[in-house]
Amino acid sequence: MKRVIAALSGLLALSSSMAGGRWVAKDHDFGAFDENVGTVYCEFYLVNEGAEPLAIISARANCGCTRPEYSTDPVAPGDTAVIRVGYNPEGRPGKFMKQIRVDCDSDPMRTALTIHGTVIGASNTLRTRFPVNVGESGVKLRTTTIPYGKVYAGETTGQYIEGYNATSDSIRPYVTDVPKYMSVMMQPEAVGPGEQFIISTVLHAPKSEWGAVTGSFVFHPDKGSDYSQQVETVALVSEDFSRLTDRERAEAPVIDVDPVAIDLERISKTDKPVKWSFSIANRGKSTLLIRRISCGDSAVEVKLKDSKVKPGKSVKAEVTVYPDRIGNTELLNARINIIANDPERSSTMVRVVGEVK
Repeated sequence: MKRVIAALSGLLALSSSMAGGRWVAKDHDFGAFDENVGTVYCEFYLVNEGAEPLAIISARANCGCTRPEYSTDPVAPGDTAVIRVGYNPEGRPGKFMKQIRVDCDSDPMRTALTIHGTVIGASNTLRTRFPVNVGESGVKLRTTTIPYGKVYAGETTGQYIEGYNATSDSIRPYVTDVPKYMSVMMQPEAVGPGEQFIISTVLHAPKSEWGAVTGSFVFHPDKGSDYSQQVETVALVSEDFSRLTDRERAEAPVIDVDPVAIDLERISKTDKPVKWSFSIANRGKSTLLIRRISCGDSAVEVKLKDSKVKPGKSVKAEVTVYPDRIGNTELLNARINIIANDPERSSTMVRVVGEVK
């Protein structure tokens, strides 16, 4: 038993004498500082508590804005190795957290060092990255439009807008007047001075609206603020035909529009409203459903008597052009968009053109 105890004591003593390095700290908080101060630095210390020299083999940051400086020379027992880390805040307002992976030739073989802080953005950077001022609140947004792109009816998709708190106080931004088919969340709920935030939105594409579906909600920078900003949203809602079988496609409706362009030739803003029409025929084998027919030009109105067209039949679309509504232009170039359940041509356009006298 005495021999076993002696052997264990010897192993413990050997293990202690071979102990490697110890980091004095693995985390550094720069706190809040101005972007204009340029690169900031901190130092991490590795004390060699072993009986043999140790050396830092490599130190790599997870971002090009963070640069570690170190020596690969061996450090004698009792001595200290130093890694100097610089962070460049240029063009990077808001909170940051970066890691540096350090490899040594003895224990600890690999260590993760962390730096973090908050960059108070310079005016030039904020104008570039967050050009939208929410009144005089000091809160800024990157944009006021959220484009979702093409979305299938009934599908859920998400988009977000970045914001920045350029004030000296914490804020709790929120939104109102959100469309029923959307949900909006603020991340984080409380935003400190110099910090960024995200207006995260989820769109539940409506099944009853088709084509370009536009909406909006109102952003408020803080409780009790006198300022607000309207944020516009737009999605192109379409039908999903990807699951149709070959037979279903063969039996599908086929839209045929005639004519595809209405040429008014010359028109004066003092003229009376002009009426035209075009036909929408169904050349397919099942009922054609006109999901939506619309024109984005206020000078052109279009009406459809029946949105269901049986195979081999057609309907008339009545078009009315109001010359006094034509804007400051020498050429009327309006587009009537038709959304239908034809899997090959779900969107069809009819142009209305004319020279404005």
